[in-house]
Amino acid sequence: MGFWDIFINTNSSMKPENKDKIEPEINTTKYQPFNEEFSIDMTTEPYGNDMSSANNSYSNNGVKLSDARNTLRLVYSGILAKSGAEEIYAVVGYGNNLNWEDTVNYPMYKIVDGKFELMLPVTRTGNINIAFKDSNDNWDNNSGLNYSFTNYIYEGSH
Repeated sequence: MGFWDIFINTNSSMKPENKDKIEPEINTTKYQPFNEEFSIDMTTEPYGNDMSSANNSYSNNGVKLSDARNTLRLVYSGILAKSGAEEIYAVVGYGNNLNWEDTVNYPMYKIVDGKFELMLPVTRTGNINIAFKDSNDNWDNNSGLNYSFTNYIYEGSH
């Protein structure tokens, strides 16, 4: 059998002359994932690993936080979203929950009915404190306790 006969001949009963040099056949009908940053559909399931070690006890309030490669994916479906808000902002601060530092308002993006998402860049050490507000200045701050998470992005966070 010639070199080109291997590529041209589709007869599966033909045996190659030297089986040791032939690579195993790859089944190309199976799904092969495309491994590129942001190639995953982030609108359906959480992107990245679920931070099971983080304080995700706020899921009953519609607040979920998951690690997404040095940023955090924040998904909100809480009381403001359930009330029909079209715009929601995450107010994020660091440090002590009673004395926030480096506070920033981030617009969240509507991903599906009743859910908003933010890819939150973590900019420093310290606990991450979050509250939510809509465009009418209605707040969801967990009944005044805010949503506080341990910062696992930076080593040695306090």
